[in-house]
Amino acid sequence: MGAWLLFLILIALGFAAIRALWPAPPSWSSADPLRLAAAPAIGFGLGGCFYFALRIVLQQPPAVAIAAVCLAAAGLSWFAWRRAQSAVADVPAVSGQIPFWLWLLFGVGAAMAFFTYLMLSGAAPHGEWDAWSIWNLRARFLVRAQEFVSPFSPVISWSHPDYPLLVPGVIALLWHAGGVESPSMAGAVGFGFLFSTVAVPFFTLRLLRGPALAALGALTILGATSLVRVSASQYADVPLAAYIVIAACFLVYALEVEPVGNSVVFIAGLSAGFAAWTKNEGLLFCVSIVLAHLLSIGGKTELPRRFATLISLVAGIVAVLAFVGHFKFRLAPANDLVNAGTAGVAMARATDFNRYWVTFWAFVGELLTFGSVLVPPVIVFAVWLALVRFRSKVTGAALLPLVAVVIQLAGYFAIYVTTPQDLDWQLNTSLPRLLLHVWPLSVAGIFLISGALFGGRPQPEPARPRSK
Repeated sequence: MGAWLLFLILIALGFAAIRALWPAPPSWSSADPLRLAAAPAIGFGLGGCFYFALRIVLQQPPAVAIAAVCLAAAGLSWFAWRRAQSAVADVPAVSGQIPFWLWLLFGVGAAMAFFTYLMLSGAAPHGEWDAWSIWNLRARFLVRAQEFVSPFSPVISWSHPDYPLLVPGVIALLWHAGGVESPSMAGAVGFGFLFSTVAVPFFTLRLLRGPALAALGALTILGATSLVRVSASQYADVPLAAYIVIAACFLVYALEVEPVGNSVVFIAGLSAGFAAWTKNEGLLFCVSIVLAHLLSIGGKTELPRRFATLISLVAGIVAVLAFVGHFKFRLAPANDLVNAGTAGVAMARATDFNRYWVTFWAFVGELLTFGSVLVPPVIVFAVWLALVRFRSKVTGAALLPLVAVVIQLAGYFAIYVTTPQDLDWQLNTSLPRLLLHVWPLSVAGIFLISGALFGGRPQPEPARPRSK
């Protein structure tokens, strides 16, 4: 009972934190569904940071970390309520028509994903290999250990002790609260991340592009069946995908709708930082989102605003990277990809043309079969844009998600080329999941630049601050 109560408090913590940073009137507001969609992932991220700081760094009893989460949720709720008294209403969502059959199809798709997750979790309550050997194993170490050296020992290098601790930390926090290492709590955390992964792009598109593109976008994301399967396996790849899509979607919303306030941009930065605290690939995304923010500028008139928002974005990232840095430099051993090679060996691989060729065709093959769907997604998107066309005015902000995806994939490509591990083995075992990291963001990016459907009209761009 205690674990489930804390689970709900973590979601409330995430919603309160977002509302405190990005205020709205006390009554239900048009952007509150987006806030609520991001609440599980943001709450889990904050809970993981509390656990690391209090339990691992300061070595306080678990009750202290649990109490800190509860106090933070209460304090942020009060602060959000105070800010709500003087907040300006959110910009209304784009209006648009959507046929009943599309709502029905969306409902069926969401229900199928939900029940598929339940069935897969029931069949494998402890998850699959990475959950046993890395994430839940680390959580068990954290719950049982009297000291915090063994979980990060190079003696168990097969468990990747250098991997960040957001997912193990929040699971360990919930296990402490419940007094038992319950597989159902790990599954619930996985579902919370899956919910944010799909709901955030849905409500972002609902606000900015209308209900039709939002429903089609969510259906497309769920169309990659590997998303639900990997999430039910309790891998950290879907949590990483959640933070990636939250960071980019909040940033796009801030740039398209919030021309003055930078608090939404700070939340985007926090999410990018949480991506780095989830998996090592998240460190690359922190670079990708900053570069995408700078490279997707629509014109010279946008330059001052982009550099102003860049400060808030980097501030949010750095706030979480402080935890990552302490872990990497004070506790974790060297990463296996770094430890296994030298600069000379890496340079030799980087000049081996055959490695580029093998990696290129592996990417092509995976892009054509990704998600185990009947028609390759790249073909579906090409036909979609040919039929529906682009928006009449594609802004730099709308292009930002796709720019971030391209940079992230280019980084993955470079890592494969220079990896000290066997290249074929590395590609076969990890490439499908690495593409899953950017799948929700890719879909959101495609629909952000797509033309309106069923009589939708463009979103007005207000020129006013968010709050008084």
